[in-house]
Amino acid sequence: MLCSRPPRPIRTTLDLANAEQVKSVRKRLRITRADLVRIVDKTGNSLSAIEKEVEFENLTAAQSYNAKNGPEIFK
Repeated sequence: MLCSRPPRPIRTTLDLANAEQVKSVRKRLRITRADLVRIVDKTGNSLSAIEKEVEFENLTAAQSYNAKNGPEIFK
């Protein structure tokens, strides 16, 4: 009997059909499943692209919040 190793997962892409991968990525990035699906539709399944998009969205959300509430902080 041949002993062969099971195939290794590709660690640079996200498989939305794999619940464990989705849960892990959602916890690490602190986003909802709906947000994750929306970002994957927008950028693709590359983990680095997903992370960059989440960072970009968080940055733009923080900037818009600061633009609205910025002068009140310094009073």
